[in-house]
Amino acid sequence: MSAAPIAYRHELDGLRAIAVLAVLGYHAGYNDVAGGFIGVDVFLVLSGYLITQQIMIGLDAGGFAPLRFWLRRARRLLPAMVPVLAFALVAALILKGDGAFADFAGHFLSAGFFYSNYQFASEAGYFARASDTNLLLHTWSLSLEWQFYLIMPPLLMILHRFGRDATILGLIAISAASLAYSEILIRAGNANWAFYATPPRFWEFAAGGVVALLPRLALPFAGPLLRGAGLALIFWMILAYAGGPFPGLGAGLPVLGTLIILIAPESPRDPLRLMLSWRWMQWVGQRSYAIYLIHWPLMVAITPSEMNQSEGILTVAIPVSILLGHLIYRFAETPVRTGSGFRESRAILRHGTLTLAVIAAIGLALPTAAVLALREALPLSTTRATITQIDRARADYLDLQDRISAGDMPNARYCSFDDIASTDAMLACLTDPTTPEDTVLLIGDSHGRDVLAAMLMAYPGQHVTMLHQSSCVPATYIRGRSLCFDALDRIIETLAARGALPPVILAARWWQGEHENVSATLATLDAVDADTLVIGPGPTFASPMETHATEAGFAGTTLRALAPLGPESFAFDIAATSADLAARAASRGAEFLDRYAMVCTGGACPVFDGATGPILYFDEQHLSPAGLAWFAAMLEDTELSAFLER
Repeated sequence: MSAAPIAYRHELDGLRAIAVLAVLGYHAGYNDVAGGFIGVDVFLVLSGYLITQQIMIGLDAGGFAPLRFWLRRARRLLPAMVPVLAFALVAALILKGDGAFADFAGHFLSAGFFYSNYQFASEAGYFARASDTNLLLHTWSLSLEWQFYLIMPPLLMILHRFGRDATILGLIAISAASLAYSEILIRAGNANWAFYATPPRFWEFAAGGVVALLPRLALPFAGPLLRGAGLALIFWMILAYAGGPFPGLGAGLPVLGTLIILIAPESPRDPLRLMLSWRWMQWVGQRSYAIYLIHWPLMVAITPSEMNQSEGILTVAIPVSILLGHLIYRFAETPVRTGSGFRESRAILRHGTLTLAVIAAIGLALPTAAVLALREALPLSTTRATITQIDRARADYLDLQDRISAGDMPNARYCSFDDIASTDAMLACLTDPTTPEDTVLLIGDSHGRDVLAAMLMAYPGQHVTMLHQSSCVPATYIRGRSLCFDALDRIIETLAARGALPPVILAARWWQGEHENVSATLATLDAVDADTLVIGPGPTFASPMETHATEAGFAGTTLRALAPLGPESFAFDIAATSADLAARAASRGAEFLDRYAMVCTGGACPVFDGATGPILYFDEQHLSPAGLAWFAAMLEDTELSAFLER
């Protein structure tokens, strides 16, 4: 028994157009669309609405076949994905260093087989590669969609046995549980899992499914009001987003706005419905999938090492993305969707299996020696060699930091608020009875941890205990929505009262403005008569080394030829911050080591160790292992040496 077709709602193409244009504007860096990323949430709700309708019509008619459904969904998703994967592959071959290219091989496979959301969730972290260098990052949402396609048929088949009302209640309960799970993850600090994984995102699909099963309101006059309210919620989120936890309840406004539009009555004379049905919006909406697929790798390819949030070159990418999306729609999507050779399940299975086999073969071949040799003959080989050097420095640095975090470094004890939740537990870590008497206490962020690594190289007999928290100046204050160095003053006072406070070194990135928070810590240290040394900021560049190397390559030169880098390349005024920090230290009787003056001559900061030596930084701020050794050699015969010899 054949199922009745779903009535086509042209206004939903208009809603798709709004969603995809919002995403494009957001990724182009327009400040006016700071919440444009919620276009994806609109897509998720629409998908839940349409797919639930499709499955339920088949179930009601007694003719729903899950395998046929999955094959038709594959026919919908795969054709447009193929040219996008090909484009990303060419870009990766030319632009990526060996390390990033090896990562791309995994991304290629996970995108092609629709599990990239979990791949990217597993790669998230403080030192993860910048997300705007990942050519296939946007495919997480397509993977989420495919996983929804896999889950929804058996779920609805079970619920359908108990009747339509039970199905609605079941979807509401599942949606509520999914939303609650998302909130739990966010509050527990697992926002990446809440963002990428299917269970905490399923509520957005399920909410659309609930509306698909409810009758549309039969009050024509309510149409303009409901569509107006729904669009207002969506545009409010797009235009007035001010940050906050996301998704979870943070996605509530765009989800609610989309649901309101979906349940609104037809109202033929509704001007908003007519607007959403404008021809150009229909045109964009019908191509929205292909436009979404191609826009991100295009934007990454033209800004391969750092997607600067600007309205310059990325603005050009918007019309180009729309044009390329049209070509993909015209020559990949449409022929497969409407062609007679792709209608039967066997044909879809045969072509789909062949496509996936080719994707698998390419993905598995990418890390091989033959492909790496092929890359040597491609343009920008010198630039790729520099980026590969940066990649290796990054990998070596992460290995070193893992050893520090695991407590595998001789003479070092590591206590981090990243892992320790309470003040009492931190005090227990800092006062371990096996700690030697000649230890010093180093307090700081990842830059402080770099100082720790350099100290262990420069003074191998010195014992150091580190009190660490990522991205935080050593003081108790709120950074964004996080609490930095919880109760640090009380920790210092408690250690002093127990006679267990050793000489203290403060070292951090000292981001301009945030460095002022250290005054409170310096006052506490002064009050307990602690010997204190403040190590000032080293260079923090506005862009990572990979960006500088790529820009040099496009300009026909090399990063080594452009180095050293001066204040015009800095993220903030390091000299002014260093001077202010020195004055704050002096006002509290603390000593000061001017790291900036030590490593940079006349404001010019070397990027390589000599004319032929290794690179000193692997990103925009952290020293590579070679850079740490270079810095360690400079620490001898400085204020630090005299401080440690007391």
